[in-house]
Amino acid sequence: MAAPIPDEQAQFAQLAVKQRYVQPEQVRSALELYRCYQAAGGEVPSIPRILVGKGWLGRQKAEIILRHIFGREPLPPPLAPGQAAAPRRAGIQMAEGGLHESGELPARAVRVSPLVDDRESLRKGMGALAVRKDLVKGYQILQVKGEGSMGTVYRAHQLSMDRTVALKVLPPERTRDQRFVEEFLSEARNAGRLNHPNLIHVHEVNKSGDVYYYSMEYIEGVRLDEWMDECEGGRVDPKRAAQVFIQIAGALDYGFRAGVIHREIRLNSIMVCEDGQAKLADLGLTKGETTRFLDGENAGYVAPEQITAEPVDTRTDIYCLGCCLYHCLTGETPFAGNSPKEVLNRRLTAPTPNPLEHHPNLPPDLARVVMKMMARNPADRYQTPAEAAEALKGVSFAPSVRRKPLQPRSGFKKPVSGLRPPLGRKPQPGRPFGPRDKKR
Repeated sequence: MAAPIPDEQAQFAQLAVKQRYVQPEQVRSALELYRCYQAAGGEVPSIPRILVGKGWLGRQKAEIILRHIFGREPLPPPLAPGQAAAPRRAGIQMAEGGLHESGELPARAVRVSPLVDDRESLRKGMGALAVRKDLVKGYQILQVKGEGSMGTVYRAHQLSMDRTVALKVLPPERTRDQRFVEEFLSEARNAGRLNHPNLIHVHEVNKSGDVYYYSMEYIEGVRLDEWMDECEGGRVDPKRAAQVFIQIAGALDYGFRAGVIHREIRLNSIMVCEDGQAKLADLGLTKGETTRFLDGENAGYVAPEQITAEPVDTRTDIYCLGCCLYHCLTGETPFAGNSPKEVLNRRLTAPTPNPLEHHPNLPPDLARVVMKMMARNPADRYQTPAEAAEALKGVSFAPSVRRKPLQPRSGFKKPVSGLRPPLGRKPQPGRPFGPRDKKR
């Protein structure tokens, strides 16, 4: 029987929901993940650590709640409905039912330990989740790396090649659709032929029993959304962000020339290595199904033509990439809302937001590039990813220098007005008399 959730953690979760820092669905997912850790044994991260580690709750907001629990300061007013940020990352499936029979979290206030860096402990906990190590024949599952709409990603060891790979296993509900499976296998094999330094290369696509999977090169780095969590205020330095997105635009342009588009670019589909190299995952492996954009994961990044089921092309990828860049620079998604449908409606009706509203210190040229990438009409965007990359390369990040007004040289005398012309000389039209016209 699973141990009950400690009162202090329940208190923290309740306050996070009350302040509108997180959504109730995210708390339910965190509780379900907490139960998974308990079932797997070993270290069990706290609910605050899970919420922060999954990217649903910012570290600063978590510290606000902790300071309140410690009794050092009162809570600020709750966020207005329009201020509630959309989740940065997808979580695991929400548990059926609710938190408790009453639907409420217990409100007993108990002291809780200070929140510390939870990234490593969360990753260790993810690796301890109960999974079959022989889930896919020929691969040994080592660790759970994440979840997404296209399935679960594992770090695995490929026995035949003696190498570490990223293994993505499709969810069972998707593999029941034979038409989807056939299209997926065909596109995955085509994606395996793509070779670009800024693309995560696909090694193999196959079936093991009733499990469909594909293996990719394993990248030692962080996802872009994880990188944002480690930056002050959730904002990536503009120059470094531009360098990352220039590389990703180059990968998209390579795919464009090969006749492949992505359709589903998000922060967690971009990896950044320690040396600054950026890599894009799943190029050519995603399908543009409108219903999938309502799950809360993609609503912050999809293009208007995807919402209205119009034809998509490489300019769709440019729009999605612009939304990701906006999020990196400002720490906020371009369009906020209380639900995915509200976010999608604002994307179709509200004007394109200017990132300078959230980050006034951005280079104006960079803000203009982002807004052009996110133009509602595809004809108003950059027409190829190469154009977007060139525009980003042309942004100047040098601080503007104010020039001091020129000071007159020492000993220089200003012209004296009102002088009479010297004797014996006639005034010339259009030429004023100055000091040099005086008799010496």
